[in-house]
Amino acid sequence: MPSRKDVPGRGEVTEKIETGKKEMEIKEVDLAKIVTDVETVRQTLEQLDLSGTAEGVEEVEASIRNAEDVTEGVFDREDNDLESIQAVNHEVEEGLQERRGLSESDLGKIEDANSRIETMETVNEFVRAKQAALHDIDFLSDQISRASEAREKSDEVQDRLQSRVHSKKKG
Repeated sequence: MPSRKDVPGRGEVTEKIETGKKEMEIKEVDLAKIVTDVETVRQTLEQLDLSGTAEGVEEVEASIRNAEDVTEGVFDREDNDLESIQAVNHEVEEGLQERRGLSESDLGKIEDANSRIETMETVNEFVRAKQAALHDIDFLSDQISRASEAREKSDEVQDRLQSRVHSKKKG
């Protein structure tokens, strides 16, 4: 039996899920800004007339292409940070699933023991224990859903942003 200090409180679980969700959303906003910068750089290059001198045109074009490469590098770094946040969120989700499974196992043990108890007062306490276990299982299920939905949303946003940045370069 795990020590009680190893078991997180509901507030701690809720906070961990909310923190992960917020961190992913913040990183998604950062990535969206970087994508806009990449697209602006690409559009600028497409819109330029490049009619100056050969050296000037070459230097302008090289600088803008470098700006695109640098910005893509920043995107990739931030994208990797988002991947790390998502991985931590997934680990939290898996940990909650494990806890829910153990709570469901405990519920079965409580029900099994309850069926063998004959003292009404003891039965009543086991009913309360069963209700508490069910409440905890419901709580964990809700938190798993919240974590999963946040991670899946973040994955979708990330996929869309990646496709915009890593689309075939023009020019």
